[in-house]
Amino acid sequence: MRIPVPRTSVTPRHRLAVLGGATALILAVLTATPSADNWPEWRGGPKRDGRSAETGLPTKWAPPTDKLPAGENLAWRVPIGSRSTPVVFGNRVYVYAPAGDVAHRQERLVALDAATGKTLWERQFPVYLTDIPAHRVAWASPSVDPATGNIYTFGGNAHLRATSPDGKGLWERSLIEDFGAVTTHGGRAMSPVIDGDHVIVSTLISAWGTLARGGNRYFAFDTKTGQAVWVSSPQTRHWDTNYSTPIIATINGVRLAIAGGTDGVYHALKAATGEPVWRLDVSKRALNNSMVLVGNDVVATHSEENFDTSEMGLVTRFDGTLKGEIKKDQTKWFVHGPQIGFPTPVVDEAAGVMYAVDNGAILLAFDLTDGHELWTKKLGTLQKGSPVLADGKLYVGTENGKVYILKPSKTGVEVLDEDTLPQSKYEGTGDAVPGPESIVASPAVANGRVYIASMDALYAIGPKALKPATAPPAPAAAPAATPGAPTAALVFPSDVTLKPGQAQKFTVTLYDANGIKVPTPAGTTIAWAAEGLKGTAAPDGTFTPDAAAGSQGGALKATVGAGPLAGTARVRVAISGKFEENFDAFTSEAPPSGWVNATNKFDVKDLEGSKVLQRREDQTLTRRARLFFGAPDMSNYTVEMDVRTTEKRRQQGDVGVIAQRYVLVLFGNSQKIELQPWQPNVEMTKSAPFAWKGDAWYRVKLEVLNQKDGTTRVRGKAWPRGETEPAAWLVETIDKQGHKAGSPGLYSDAPWGASFDNIKVY
Repeated sequence: MRIPVPRTSVTPRHRLAVLGGATALILAVLTATPSADNWPEWRGGPKRDGRSAETGLPTKWAPPTDKLPAGENLAWRVPIGSRSTPVVFGNRVYVYAPAGDVAHRQERLVALDAATGKTLWERQFPVYLTDIPAHRVAWASPSVDPATGNIYTFGGNAHLRATSPDGKGLWERSLIEDFGAVTTHGGRAMSPVIDGDHVIVSTLISAWGTLARGGNRYFAFDTKTGQAVWVSSPQTRHWDTNYSTPIIATINGVRLAIAGGTDGVYHALKAATGEPVWRLDVSKRALNNSMVLVGNDVVATHSEENFDTSEMGLVTRFDGTLKGEIKKDQTKWFVHGPQIGFPTPVVDEAAGVMYAVDNGAILLAFDLTDGHELWTKKLGTLQKGSPVLADGKLYVGTENGKVYILKPSKTGVEVLDEDTLPQSKYEGTGDAVPGPESIVASPAVANGRVYIASMDALYAIGPKALKPATAPPAPAAAPAATPGAPTAALVFPSDVTLKPGQAQKFTVTLYDANGIKVPTPAGTTIAWAAEGLKGTAAPDGTFTPDAAAGSQGGALKATVGAGPLAGTARVRVAISGKFEENFDAFTSEAPPSGWVNATNKFDVKDLEGSKVLQRREDQTLTRRARLFFGAPDMSNYTVEMDVRTTEKRRQQGDVGVIAQRYVLVLFGNSQKIELQPWQPNVEMTKSAPFAWKGDAWYRVKLEVLNQKDGTTRVRGKAWPRGETEPAAWLVETIDKQGHKAGSPGLYSDAPWGASFDNIKVY
């Protein structure tokens, strides 16, 4: 049914202020040649602008019904629901989705045959050490590296993985254990971005040393090895978690990664080095959606509280070639009021229009010249997914379960097709909207079809036969940029966890002021020096930590020539075997330098004539802390330690130990002991009554063993310190899909403080 919508008055309903101016491996695995029609990332590629050049796309369709079981103009439907957007590369569709029911929830990466929807392979990943509820896992979309076909996923618990096109794991990084990543109840996670040899992600962390301060950071990892290329900290505050995925663009000779921050600031970083280029401070809350480009201009939106007005929401356009702190009067225009905070807009430069859907599912059109509102069209009441523009049509799915195909213009919009998805069978809680299948993800366009994921299913809208793949047009050869003088030296890897005695080779790469790689002049010497580390730094850049020094944290500095140009790598040396610590030898209050998430939260203090590790009193939302002191690849070990909490006003905190990503917790107020693989996994979480007192010491013991049948046995106990260890285990479980490795650590959620002593790992 076609419904023409007349142009509304151009008088804006919001206050407007105009303020001025592929390889043999891939060919063997993928039967269809990758083409310009691919959709390798959340917003497509390579411009990541939510647009596709494909033509002949569907103008109408219908989902399956009792009267129409096959639907209309529907290639296939598979019951794999997701809140993240599917990506398409060659003849593959990849979707990152929840696995299992709520009581057994995991995340999974699924590879589908684009022609049939048949599952080709699936990898499941256990969730651990996070506060995410079961219905909010698998938030981020997967991303495909066009050069290799490898797929990158960023789990809800900040676990980054690289997977080959045939489903084999290549490498993985646990940002929780390496960097103290904090993943909260919101579950929000940005989708990975591939730029050359870098995969870029961001998350909230509280690590050690220079990254000890809690805050959101941006990371670039090497796509081949997973080693850290750079870590950038442009944010000076943190309002909330977010999932603003960067766009990558070369503006005025500088390749930039541009994203909205958890600090309410739009940031631009040099994609090669992570160095900040510009920032525009706009909001008192985190920014969730992404930006779009119009030439060299950046167009950005949000739905949060502004600094300069009591109105919520903003649309603005400004010059992306600016540097440093951008002020409001430097922008081209500001429009206060539109609350476009979750969906990312899409622009039609030829028409001079930006199309956006606000949080309440109202489609809006804005004039790109001055930002005034052209027209609106109500689509629903809730919106997270972003619109996609292709073949002159907008494809939009709403959280109310509606799918729209629209024909927009500067003067109005025509509804070509409007469909309601079937009644939801989604088993989750919290985010499930009663009624039709909810759509949180954005559409993807590839090989003649539109792919839309609901929380229940994935739809391939379009013809049964795949559109023949076409070779991408050869890009015009851009003149090679002439590097300038080097201004930055990057040490690679930039952040590494080693074991005592483990050698690591480091290298140095030079970059100019535009982030362009500069050849190192012949004969240039690099002087290597360890700072805060015991070990040997060889002239070739190989650092070997002292095996007898145990756990430590510091830096390796590389000075180029006579200086002052220099770069540093953060080096953490973590235990990997038997270990004991009673803190008696400590001469200062600082916690061990290489312990993750310890600085500013824990101190070494005297307590009743003995040195102990104490959790500071903390009654804020950040009082829950997980501290890690070992290597993330440790397995098959036991952790024991003495714990106690301070009791005030009949309130006790919670304390516990961590082994191989399992947590054994003594709960004070509820007087119980609990074993958690991940707390929302209710079937695997085991509890038992345990009476214990505040201001008294208890011994806790957690044992984890990977068994020959592929399962993991986990069991724990606790008893008053000084008494004989009981023979019986208080809680025990067999995890059929267990965590196979992980760092030892400790846990506390104690507003009045907690103490730890006599740690043993064996």
